[in-house]
Amino acid sequence: MTRRLIAASLIFGALVTLAVMPAAAEHKTAESKRSIDLNVDLGVDREGFRLGGQLFGLEGVYGAWLNGQFGKRGLTLDGRVQDPASAFNFKLNAEIAEWLLRFFPGDPF
Repeated sequence: MTRRLIAASLIFGALVTLAVMPAAAEHKTAESKRSIDLNVDLGVDREGFRLGGQLFGLEGVYGAWLNGQFGKRGLTLDGRVQDPASAFNFKLNAEIAEWLLRFFPGDPF
């Protein structure tokens, strides 16, 4: 009889413990997942190139890209630099073909 009472008490204690555990787990929050994603883009063709990237982090998106196009009179560069608060665009039109012809005679283009 004593053995049955001890066994029943142990089983009852185990059932109560299993019933209470999910309630205790609800109050604990899981740690947030810290992830950083990086995206890099590189493209080259006959007319120019593109180099860019974005960084998706905990504070927001950072990014930059640069495009270059070759023309008859030179090179055109345009790009963008971006952080979570602001972004800056720029453009440079370098008509250097005539300048290069002074140093390198012939028709490089």
